[in-house]
Amino acid sequence: MGTSKSYGGPGNRSSLLPPWADGDTVPLPNPDPDTEQPGQDNPSEPPTDPSPERPEIPLQSSNWATTSRHFGTYASGGGGGSLGKALSSYTQSKGGSRQASKSARSGRKSTAKLGGFLSSVAARGVRVATEGLGLASTILGMPVELALGAILDAIAPDGATPDDSAARRAINATLEEMYNRFELGEGNLSKLEAIDSNTAKELIIFSVTSYIFEKFLQDLQYCFEEGNIAEDEVIRLEREVHPYIEATVKVELLEKQVDVLTLNWSGIEGQRFCDEIYSQAYALLEDKK
Repeated sequence: MGTSKSYGGPGNRSSLLPPWADGDTVPLPNPDPDTEQPGQDNPSEPPTDPSPERPEIPLQSSNWATTSRHFGTYASGGGGGSLGKALSSYTQSKGGSRQASKSARSGRKSTAKLGGFLSSVAARGVRVATEGLGLASTILGMPVELALGAILDAIAPDGATPDDSAARRAINATLEEMYNRFELGEGNLSKLEAIDSNTAKELIIFSVTSYIFEKFLQDLQYCFEEGNIAEDEVIRLEREVHPYIEATVKVELLEKQVDVLTLNWSGIEGQRFCDEIYSQAYALLEDKK
């Protein structure tokens, strides 16, 4: 789509979120108290994730030593180290792909909200889609960066817990990707109405891989704190892991014969699809050797 200037997204960890995504933004008011809120497109449907809140399963200490060694070997350029082997060991240390997917509660919920927003944009336009998020229609007259900040607050959690923080950063990264793909900096949000099913699917997959990456960065602190990886090697890992995760899972997930713009994201159908893509993404990483 040519070149466009980003609003300033992920860089190093100290400036990962752009100014509008720092968690201090205030959601815009709902123009009508009776306006449906996200996840209420069909009140007869059960919520996207009806399972009760469960604490995240911590990394298995018996496996983390092996995982830490794999990452240390890869990061230092030692013989026999591979990023695939390290990420496979990492997924196993989280209890395997099934448990890792189950613990990705905030990631699955945020991805479902993103999917619902994109499908609403495609079917009814940006104005209706943003109002469906509980945002005032005046959002369309705002600078794009402020509008995206409001959308971030409506889709992502506030980041109060580690899992919520990973989900928020993942949605932020996805909005940055969307900003650049549609060259929103050179126009307004109405450019999103050109979205098609393939592009929407790519953005949804991007949100999944971004969440997995953010969780990985949180867990990598164990390795870093123990001094197994030097700081400059950690920075290199941050640079290389997200593209690797995306390349590993993107092709297979893109082959799914699902039109994500027609899914009922607030119902069982959307929940099952999110469960499936998160589980499959972790499974693909676990199988890498």
